[in-house]
Amino acid sequence: MLKREKRLERKIARERIAKLFQMMEEMKNKDYELARRYVELAKRIAMKYRIKLPKEYKLKFCKKCLYPYKEGRFRVRIAKSRVIITCLNCGYIKRVPIRPIRKKIDEENKKGKG
Repeated sequence: MLKREKRLERKIARERIAKLFQMMEEMKNKDYELARRYVELAKRIAMKYRIKLPKEYKLKFCKKCLYPYKEGRFRVRIAKSRVIITCLNCGYIKRVPIRPIRKKIDEENKKGKG
């Protein structure tokens, strides 16, 4: 029995996910259903090989209906310390916290004390 090369499998899976998101970006203005299918396949691959989708990919589609965000299909609002993205297809609301960069805060505190 052959041993599976999980690192290689995950590397190939990451490449395929990147390719699917690239194809989704190209197709979202032409064929919206096909773009949604690309997102669905990428998410399925990520789940099968237990790969976390990078944050930049997660912000490109709705978590509930898997439709990619495109002009006129989503609303963005900024409230207090978060960005609120509303999908206009299904009504799902995604809240993304805005956190200041830790290094800048530490440097400002040191300057104030010193």
